[in-house]
Amino acid sequence: MPRQSRHISPSVATALLFSTCVCLALFAFRFLYYRSFAYEFILWNLFLAWLPMLSALLATHLHRRNARLTWPVIIVCALAWLLFLPNAPYAITDLAHLREQYGVPFWYDLILMASYAWTACLLGLSSLLLMQQLVRRAVGDLGSWVFVVCVMGLSGFGIYLGRFLRWNSWDVLFSPYQLLRDIYIQLRHPFDYPRTFAFSILYALFFFSLYVVMVALAHSMRDTE
Repeated sequence: MPRQSRHISPSVATALLFSTCVCLALFAFRFLYYRSFAYEFILWNLFLAWLPMLSALLATHLHRRNARLTWPVIIVCALAWLLFLPNAPYAITDLAHLREQYGVPFWYDLILMASYAWTACLLGLSSLLLMQQLVRRAVGDLGSWVFVVCVMGLSGFGIYLGRFLRWNSWDVLFSPYQLLRDIYIQLRHPFDYPRTFAFSILYALFFFSLYVVMVALAHSMRDTE
């Protein structure tokens, strides 16, 4: 696999902010012009997609300070990042809610939902790139890609828990026993829940394919500089 750049450039951060603003503008126009507040949940989901990115940026910033006392905070940031990362690719599953809305062109809602899903995925992929760089410095290239594969698998399973069992990231703190019970049931009897593993694996492969393309593009652009 190609080696990644050392950080998310300011131009990438600006592009992510611009894409977010486009999403918000599309939703605002829909509300003001068509007088419809449908799909309001995508606003919250986009906010959740920013949380892993902010956690990864903070972890990267603290790592650059190279202070021993920052490591406990970096670990907390990494755990928060892993906890909220599934919210980013989860946005793609929101396309399942797309329906004809009275008075609103279907094509407009399609652009709206696709823009949110695209932006959320980019946020998740960019945050993973940052975290892989931190892991690579500690365990090398091969170990960092093992880390990526494991994270993809956990994210795929996390998306399943959210979409089908309706668990949220913060339930780890507020309902840990019930959440762990559901996870235990799924893992203890895997052949009784084929959809669980089929969905998790396929979604992980899809997200991984996007990530590999992103890394390859970053590597290609750096080679042309």
